[in-house]
Amino acid sequence: MDNLKHINDTYGHDWGDQYIHRTGLCLAENTPAGTVVARLSGDEFMLLFYGYPNREQIREKVHILSDAMQKSVAVLPGGSELRISISGGMAWYPEDSRDMETLKKYADFALYQVKHSHKGCLQEFSMESYRREAQTAQLRRDFQQLLTEERVYYVFQPIFSAHDGRVMAYEALMRSDMERLRSPATIMKLAREQGALQEIERLTFFKSLETFDHLRSEGLVRRDALLFINSIASIALPREDSEYMDSRWHELRRQMVIEITEEEAIDREAMETKRHAPGFSGMFALDDYGSGYSNEGSLLELSPRFIKVDLTIIRGIDTDPDKQQIVQNIVAYAHPRSMQIIAEGVETAEELKKVLELGVDGLQGYFLAKPANIPTRIAPAARQIIENSHSSDCG
Repeated sequence: MDNLKHINDTYGHDWGDQYIHRTGLCLAENTPAGTVVARLSGDEFMLLFYGYPNREQIREKVHILSDAMQKSVAVLPGGSELRISISGGMAWYPEDSRDMETLKKYADFALYQVKHSHKGCLQEFSMESYRREAQTAQLRRDFQQLLTEERVYYVFQPIFSAHDGRVMAYEALMRSDMERLRSPATIMKLAREQGALQEIERLTFFKSLETFDHLRSEGLVRRDALLFINSIASIALPREDSEYMDSRWHELRRQMVIEITEEEAIDREAMETKRHAPGFSGMFALDDYGSGYSNEGSLLELSPRFIKVDLTIIRGIDTDPDKQQIVQNIVAYAHPRSMQIIAEGVETAEELKKVLELGVDGLQGYFLAKPANIPTRIAPAARQIIENSHSSDCG
């Protein structure tokens, strides 16, 4: 019943009880003899149709009942009339289940879907929808566990100088050891749905800095290299978090680059808070430039130290004059403004040769080195291409 709360709130519970009574009578009067009609609790009723040879006959009886319910009215104080409105879910024996409790659970699920989409309708149970919803619910539980137990860790992908092949920076990349949350995209989707973006932002900064600081202390990464950390454009951590990071990782914070993507709209207040956070180097990187997320407006607003050209532009750039022109334009804009260009997603020798020719400053991609718990050196083939490129320039 969809009007009970309105009647209780407006006219009182006595009138609500009368509305329930009128609904019960309407159900009993408009169902065939032998149909079980029972009130479960509150405004919830259950009907059991049985003894029919096929579904179509039951659907016909339900359709007759639905029409009768729509025509039935309850008389309210002052003589006004209110039509009885019912939402319903249906489950079938034996196709959906042979167990009464399970059938009721499935009918409840179908009713839940109606209430959250189009009230006043009847909907039949769908096992596909049920399984999909169950998977979604499990993902939500997994995500809450991830937050509570901090079940994320960070690997690092080197960014190499296009001038000498040395490591200029490392990018921290989120990973999880939870089976259903292997994909960072899934984690971020759940964080948006559950309003937990700030929790993910905090985990990302704290865990990245902690892990990278350990790698530095063990001599496993270049001590003078920058650390790129992905940040949510609409989120800024509270000042106490920034002060804590500065007190614990003061030196490393001055080598930290905040990498901004536009999956969340850039929030000016959040960006200013990031920019002036205690101990922060002030260096930003605009990620995925040219992907459709990052554009000229973001470039002007952020004024980044680094522009990371999206892999969709780098992919096949050696044979695509239009992509080459895009990178040439970015380089021409960036270099006079002391901005550096990083080519993302370099995966072939030909792509590497072309972006070097176009004048990029940094290189990142599987052809050079993959993300790892302990970052590796540049691939020998990639180093050779960089060395040959500069030998040719000198010649």
